[in-house]
Amino acid sequence: MIEFGLIWALVLLPLPLLVRFLTPRVKRMQTAIWMPQARHTAPDASVLRTPPWRRWIIPALIWSLLVVACAQPRWVGEPITINPEAREIMIALDLSGSMQMDDMELNGRSVTRLEAAHSILADFIRRRTGDRIGLIVYADSAHVYVPITSDLETVATMAEEAFIGLAGQRTALGDAIALSIRYFIERDSPNRLVLMLTDGAINTGQINAEQAIELARSHDVKIHTIGIGSDEVTVRGIFGERRLNPSVDLDEIFLNEVARATGGEYFRARSTQEMERIYALIDRLEPIARDDASIRPQRSLAHFPLSLAFILFLSRWIALSLTSASSIKRVQGGASWK
Repeated sequence: MIEFGLIWALVLLPLPLLVRFLTPRVKRMQTAIWMPQARHTAPDASVLRTPPWRRWIIPALIWSLLVVACAQPRWVGEPITINPEAREIMIALDLSGSMQMDDMELNGRSVTRLEAAHSILADFIRRRTGDRIGLIVYADSAHVYVPITSDLETVATMAEEAFIGLAGQRTALGDAIALSIRYFIERDSPNRLVLMLTDGAINTGQINAEQAIELARSHDVKIHTIGIGSDEVTVRGIFGERRLNPSVDLDEIFLNEVARATGGEYFRARSTQEMERIYALIDRLEPIARDDASIRPQRSLAHFPLSLAFILFLSRWIALSLTSASSIKRVQGGASWK
């Protein structure tokens, strides 16, 4: 929509009329010059027939356009909500071979740990409206899969499409922690958060458990850790059913220590229901920053009336110049000297 920055300037529009009608008129003394030797020519009839008001149209338009330009017309767009205090969240997703274990259940069917993480993690990302989120994947090594961005749909889609073998088979959890912290060190953000999802323990990489804990403690990055995997599965064998703990390799002591060192929390997800509750709890612990502040993009339109006023002024000046030249020629052509 169009708005005026100085709408009060429009009160200047009738100023020329006020000057014309309120100031006293000066009587002009006209003296006729008698030239007996000149042969007079009759004035142009079209000039005599021109109504006086028509001579004021162009000047009035020029004045109006100048006043409109002074009123600062501008196009104002729709409000855009801004959230300068939005969190930056880096999600570190374990893609080691153990994430293929199908000890989770989703919608009544048995699924792997990674499939469960795909669905619930993507939902969590999509509802974090206003935050900026990135994705790190790790196995034999850690890699920034999606840089931190406000395009949450892209991050959610990439999280759903991550697959086992993308980064190897083992668990470089220490490298993932180091990469997450290093990524945030290079950014200037007051709200930095890491969600570390794993089902195992450090068994490869350049950063061991002690180094990872020290890195976490010495940098201002909050880390929430999530251990995924059920505590018990039933396996049928030759000698009947056996109950096994598929999460025996999960290093909960390490995950607890990392979270505590950074002011975060450790969560244990033994099922998809628990995982959903964990992400809902994280939403409460790390609420989405709500900010009603908004901006409306503006674009100045003052150059349009100014340009049109200049074109009209130039046209008027050219027309008057041509008329004056034509009148001089007629007078010179109509006079004869003895």
